[in-house]
Amino acid sequence: MIAARLSKAVEAGIQTASSGSQIEKENKEDTEQPVKRVNIWTKDELSALAKAVKKYPPGGSSRWEQISLFVNNLCKQAEPRTKEECIEKYNTVARQQPKQAASPAAQGEYWTKDEDQLLQSALSQFPASMDKNERWTQIAEMVPGKTKKQCVTRFKAIRDAIKNKK
Repeated sequence: MIAARLSKAVEAGIQTASSGSQIEKENKEDTEQPVKRVNIWTKDELSALAKAVKKYPPGGSSRWEQISLFVNNLCKQAEPRTKEECIEKYNTVARQQPKQAASPAAQGEYWTKDEDQLLQSALSQFPASMDKNERWTQIAEMVPGKTKKQCVTRFKAIRDAIKNKK
């Protein structure tokens, strides 16, 4: 899920600052701490990070080292990304992404009574003995404004609700 968000960040062209080593100011006094350098993530790096997060799932040994190596090997930046930078960027993107895709309206999860009736009618019209792909394609055609996937999801939700009542 987070990998999808990273992919969306790449598509949207989000480039945010992260601690790194690109801009450095000289200290005139020894008592001042050096200013952290800022590293902007490129689209290629974000894309590589998204691919690496998918490729190296949680629970693997030295996951973040592998992810940083993957990003660095793919992008060949002058200053390679550390595992800490990869973790920070991953967490930043995960927190930044709006949850629009999770909203029921965006996924077509709201069904009217008429749509439910059309779905039920189509389910009875096309028997389960049909090829599944063909059956759900035909059912979706009978319910205007709904995709095959939405019809299947709605059917499963209704079926589960009926099973839970028993």
